[in-house]
Amino acid sequence: MKKNYWTDIILLVAGFLCLGTGVMLDFHLTPGGRTVRKLIRDIHTYSGYVMLVGILIHVYLHANWLKMTTKKIFKREKKESD
Repeated sequence: MKKNYWTDIILLVAGFLCLGTGVMLDFHLTPGGRTVRKLIRDIHTYSGYVMLVGILIHVYLHANWLKMTTKKIFKREKKESD
């Protein structure tokens, strides 16, 4: 349970960082010069990488649930079509 919690927290923080820096870059809201813009672009890039790894870990931690739910959905569809 703690793994899920920390994975979700990391995904949440990385997601907000990526979203915030993406909006700043897209709407040219970066204060300062090139150095600040490069820093914000780097934060945006690396927070995206952290999100990617977090999503992979999240899917791995929920693999059994995904398998069971997928089986239930497809069994239910077969019964309904018969």
